[in-house]
Amino acid sequence: MFSILHNINYSSEEIANIFDNQYFNTKRRKKSDLLDNDTVLVRQELKQSSEKVEMYKTLLHSMRNVAKKNYTVKETKEHRRPRIQYCGYKPHGNDNNPIKLCSSEKGNLFFSGLANCGGYWRCPVCALKIANNKQELLSALITSHQKEGKTIGFLTLTVRHSAKDPLIKTLDKLLSNFKAFQNTRWYQDNKKEIELFGMVKTLEITYSFLNGWHPHLHVLFFYDNSKGASSIEFQKRFISRWSKFRDNNGLVSAQNQKILTTDISDYLAKYDITHEMTKGNIKGSKGLTPFTCLAKIALGDYEDYQQKRLLYWVYATYVEYTQGRHYVNISRSLLKKYAEQIEEFNKTDQEIVDETNIDEILLKISLPVWRKIALNDLQPLVLNKYKENGLNSVYNLLTYFNDFKDLQIEIDKHNIPLLI
Repeated sequence: MFSILHNINYSSEEIANIFDNQYFNTKRRKKSDLLDNDTVLVRQELKQSSEKVEMYKTLLHSMRNVAKKNYTVKETKEHRRPRIQYCGYKPHGNDNNPIKLCSSEKGNLFFSGLANCGGYWRCPVCALKIANNKQELLSALITSHQKEGKTIGFLTLTVRHSAKDPLIKTLDKLLSNFKAFQNTRWYQDNKKEIELFGMVKTLEITYSFLNGWHPHLHVLFFYDNSKGASSIEFQKRFISRWSKFRDNNGLVSAQNQKILTTDISDYLAKYDITHEMTKGNIKGSKGLTPFTCLAKIALGDYEDYQQKRLLYWVYATYVEYTQGRHYVNISRSLLKKYAEQIEEFNKTDQEIVDETNIDEILLKISLPVWRKIALNDLQPLVLNKYKENGLNSVYNLLTYFNDFKDLQIEIDKHNIPLLI
């Protein structure tokens, strides 16, 4: 099943034991306990168990391997490989330096010196890094605005759709109508009256086999006043008019709005909102997301081949129609006013995924050895084994296979082990 197995002659049970914490199948899926198959992919509880975190890294790696097989129409026409195929596999740029196994200040292990694709809608590994950064960015914006005693509103906006509507139709309708609604006389006049200073808009897309595609917007309104009651009234009227605008034909009950207070006890609500705003491609409480589809495929969580094809179709459609779209848009007025407070978080997606906070370099891996590791998809297992018992565990793991029978360890001038 996996490329490394052609060099060894062991029973299927022995092989299953070797890869039990890396390669998942339906028989071992329940042991991992990583995925609520109906709703949520990412949970904070994972951070409470180092064992689950390491297994979760492996799940992300397996999901990315599924994602690598997908080509957009444009990539196919241009005979161009998608960047995700290099993500976590190839050295960054033309760098000929060894790949580094590093630890962060929090003790997390990761590889440095590898290419990152930066695909929020496409790559589960990069998406988590980007979403975490955006969550910190929005939290800083909210905190800064509330410290001035000013009001923030939260809205969720949808348009009516049917199960038969293609994603591109509903998505274009939602985005173009929102842009047009902002140019209406009613909005412009009331925006000035209520002192709406700026906004943050994020896009979320889910899919259900019953109701089809469901793109929707999450919007944060930053008011330049502390009139909470007036802001609520404005938002209610906003939703009422939005529902009747153009061909939205939306139910008012399908929209949502609330006000964040300045009380410190509202911290939890603030966290929930930043999570809601920034991790729409990961959570899936009301339908499938791109990464719940990938996870189900990676875990073998489907009834038959036809259902697997449907899951892959959902993921591929996401990718096709979200390429080039920003999922978080922040008003220039907010970026300018709070530039100092958000400076450490205000980065491009590529800057986010390329950023490394190295506390210590634990091990270096020469490029010839790394190519064999990447070819055989051993990246997460190497991290797991190093955390388990350091260099000895990594060496024993690799030399278990004939591909690494000539593996040697040197100590460089900085007293760091190097695999060659």
